[in-house]
Amino acid sequence: MEGLGTLPDGKGPRIEALALARAAQSPDLVIGLVGAVGAGTSSVGRVLRRLLARAGCAATAIRASTVLERAAPRAWSAAAAEPPIRRFRALQEIGSRLRQENDHAFVAAGMIAVIHAARAAGGPLIAVCDALRHPAEVQLLRSVYGESFWLLGVVCDERTRHARLMRKYGFPPEDPDAARAVQEFMGRDEDGGLEHGQKVADTFRYADFYCDSSAPLPDTDVPDAVLDTWPVTADLSRFLSLLRADRPMLRPTEAEQAMYHAYAARLGSACLSRQVGAVLLGQDGQLLSTGCNEVPRAGGGLYGEGMDDPAEVERGRCHALGGFCRNTDERNRLVDHVLDLLEEQGVALGDASARTALARRLRRSRLGHLVEFSRSVHAEMDALISAARRGVSTIGGRLFVTTFPCHNCARHIVAAGVDEVQFIEPYLKSKALALHEDSITLPREGWVPPSAARRLGQPGPHRVCFRPYVGAAPRLFRRAFLKDGEVKDGMTGRLLEAPQDAFENRRPLMEGYRALEARIAARFAGSG
Repeated sequence: MEGLGTLPDGKGPRIEALALARAAQSPDLVIGLVGAVGAGTSSVGRVLRRLLARAGCAATAIRASTVLERAAPRAWSAAAAEPPIRRFRALQEIGSRLRQENDHAFVAAGMIAVIHAARAAGGPLIAVCDALRHPAEVQLLRSVYGESFWLLGVVCDERTRHARLMRKYGFPPEDPDAARAVQEFMGRDEDGGLEHGQKVADTFRYADFYCDSSAPLPDTDVPDAVLDTWPVTADLSRFLSLLRADRPMLRPTEAEQAMYHAYAARLGSACLSRQVGAVLLGQDGQLLSTGCNEVPRAGGGLYGEGMDDPAEVERGRCHALGGFCRNTDERNRLVDHVLDLLEEQGVALGDASARTALARRLRRSRLGHLVEFSRSVHAEMDALISAARRGVSTIGGRLFVTTFPCHNCARHIVAAGVDEVQFIEPYLKSKALALHEDSITLPREGWVPPSAARRLGQPGPHRVCFRPYVGAAPRLFRRAFLKDGEVKDGMTGRLLEAPQDAFENRRPLMEGYRALEARIAARFAGSG
């Protein structure tokens, strides 16, 4: 066989190629945090570092604010002298400017520089990066550190975040101007619509695990016994167990299993805009139906389902039927129509470049949020309709969906009798809560599922609960839960302890694969 030369005859030194490969794996661990402003990512990071310390692992905290301060010290000092809201708006603008002048991953590049400097002390490095605010930052850290990088998403109720920020900046709760300013600040943080601005909502989807920090945040130096009563601590402990692979029999929760099914359904979508998946569970936890966003076909169902003819599978999908998104095209037509009407009324729009710039602004306005011209059935609707086609009741069901439902789907979810919706990705265009606050609520103490309330004869109003998903992300599922090694003694049948190298075996190489390849080949050649 070419490349092998003469095979070793067993008289030379042992090759031990697997040991070489294991020794080349990185001992480092980089954990990124992502969460909207007010979510408490700093508190979560502190607790995470304390849990790591309990396991004998010292972690270094790396703050995005430190990176920005070092990169733009004068602008940072000027911003620090401003009143609270203007100060943080100025800090957001510093980040936007640095991203524009460099690239969208600038903050992550600064974090990498800090990690590189910290490594000079020697030994394994564990870094907790607080916090990431753009998908490009996640992309860079994953490109550099591979499977040594983990992203933790911190969710938090919007009302709780708003109240925390009001307290943090010393605003009276009844101050309407301050309340509006804080709300605007929160909106800019999630997605201000700026080309080089923060995109927290978009970054969220790339997390490996999600925890909910809506419960009151713990003080910095509380005893361990108090810290363990904070609901997030249990979630973080589970996250670290999945990360370290030290509990091989840790299995997915019902919610994790359901969201993984929703993610799998999502992959069936050929929508040009986004892929969304949904799963409907019955009251007993059984899977009733799945759904994805796709074009419907005559006879029931969607293109791609139950069709053997490859040409028929693709025939009605947008990429095969003209190759463009009807919703985007119709929105562009609306923008052009508005501009034409303005010109007909004598409004001067300027030259062609000015008209183009105005059209771009209109597309970023609420006109660009319209979704009703899409040819696709939304994933939530597909799941509900699929159950209806088979005569399966949706009353009291729980819907798991990869993206927060739009306001159109939300009203149908309510009408279908679903009790609860869990979602991963925020959807800032949705007006579901604003339009249906009488029938939809975010998680709140004392909430009772509508089906149970009616069964017990409890008076209304009853509300469907839309709650953010907590647990292992679908992208982590196989890595976390696949039993890829022996867990019992072959002779006695007794459960084995987690192998010491369980986590190390999952880590990427510190050196390029070609360098390791050359070392193994040289060892092989010298073994004969």
